[in-house]
Amino acid sequence: MDFNKAFQAYDTPDGANCLTTKAKMTQRQAAIEAVKKVGLNQVKEVDLAWFTDKAARGMFEERLRILRENHTCTDRVKEYEEKV
Repeated sequence: MDFNKAFQAYDTPDGANCLTTKAKMTQRQAAIEAVKKVGLNQVKEVDLAWFTDKAARGMFEERLRILRENHTCTDRVKEYEEKV
């Protein structure tokens, strides 16, 4: 998928193909891989009033739920355990 078409693929949790990874994967797969490595460092709750579009808010909530379910940081835990 080219860069311009990627912006038309935000209506599903998978999003478009991720254009910044070496391996072919969706934006969802790339995001899950990232939070498994570095965690989900959310400082405070998102004010859902910022969303004026119900569909955009729903998609945001769904994607955040997916990331929260996958933020185990297994790679960081393994690295720490190897050092100790």
